[in-house]
Amino acid sequence: METNQLTENQLKLQDAFCEVRKAHRLIYEYQRRMQDLTWFIKNKLGFPEYSGWKFFGDTMSPQHTISLEKKSWDWLYTYVFDYFLGYKTLNDELTMGLGVIQITDTGYFKAKKEKTNISKADLFLFSPEKESDSVLMFYLLKGEEPAKYWKEEKMIEEYATVLGFNKQETDQHTHCIYTVPLYRFENEEATMQILREFVQCCKDNAGTNLQIQE
Repeated sequence: METNQLTENQLKLQDAFCEVRKAHRLIYEYQRRMQDLTWFIKNKLGFPEYSGWKFFGDTMSPQHTISLEKKSWDWLYTYVFDYFLGYKTLNDELTMGLGVIQITDTGYFKAKKEKTNISKADLFLFSPEKESDSVLMFYLLKGEEPAKYWKEEKMIEEYATVLGFNKQETDQHTHCIYTVPLYRFENEEATMQILREFVQCCKDNAGTNLQIQE
């Protein structure tokens, strides 16, 4: 005999899909704020470009071709995303480029430093959510032909879990990395303070001439 009553398992699934709907709406609001924040940073630092690259998975093709080999991360652009803000001339010979990298969850990167052979599919090996962070990483490269020496993926792996200012130098290039917890960007005043910190660190450690558009 047919019944309209839901089974216990169906009720659990119904609740689970309700949580999925809530998650997608929350991610929308989060990503809208991230776009507003990175656009604000671009304008305040006076950089000319606003383009991006997805990390932590492959991008979807323009034709939306998919296959069974596609990883679930390929659908999720918000996990790690690089907003490239372009290049500015430092002097007649040197140029600096700037990217602002959204790292929604440092759990993978934290676990990778502690464990070997961790896969991006091994969510059970990621550091727990409460022991991980959501951060924004400023990545500035100063030197000749910086496009050839852009190493944001390497910097993400190395500095996603290292808060504060860090620097790497070669004979011809300086890499400046400033990793900040996202909760610090609570309002415009707080964001401006972070920009002042970043600008001062780059000036002191790399001799840049970044200016904030007050």
